[in-house]
Amino acid sequence: MAINPPRALWVSFMLGRPFGVPNDAAFQMRVLNAALRLFEAPSGPVLADYPEDAPASAEDAQGVSCPVSFAQAADSSPGAALAREVEALQPWHDRARDRRGHSMVGLSKLSPLAAAQVLSQFLSDQSIATIDGLNIGESIKLICEDLRTYYYEAAAARPGTPDADAIQNWFWRDTACGHAFLALHKICVASKDASLQKLQATSLVPRSVLLETA
Repeated sequence: MAINPPRALWVSFMLGRPFGVPNDAAFQMRVLNAALRLFEAPSGPVLADYPEDAPASAEDAQGVSCPVSFAQAADSSPGAALAREVEALQPWHDRARDRRGHSMVGLSKLSPLAAAQVLSQFLSDQSIATIDGLNIGESIKLICEDLRTYYYEAAAARPGTPDADAIQNWFWRDTACGHAFLALHKICVASKDASLQKLQATSLVPRSVLLETA
């Protein structure tokens, strides 16, 4: 059976929220109508950018504090700060895993601390080994997915159940891991490696975050 050329609407919303924000029917309908208008094009493929970012919720406006207090240390290098964060978040992630009965961390088959160490090494030396025969972009993608999931799951375990948008803002604005991802994005943009170019163009940093930090 033949497959027609794809038609896609690119949005800046966080993963898992294809219509942007819950409980906002008007905004969701605008997104849906924009997606349906892709069928008005006489032929594909079609890739259109949706011009709006998701509106902030009340919880997002209030923000979210870090689930743990990251103490200052003598070694303030980005790699050391990232390792300290991962270790400090471990009790919160354990609580989240126990509460849910499972964790989505594990795509890279590395522990969170080992994943953090590999990411830190890559930021200073892009010749690191890959994972199970995958190319470098695919390997780094799995490591980043594990770290991001680890942070999000740990943050969600804090008292008060913070809003998902607030957790995302905390991750990108206040953590060494978020700052490492932004540094990684710059490396990928400058790289001639096709797999790293694909990583920065698709799933590494949300467009809304890039616009905010530009």
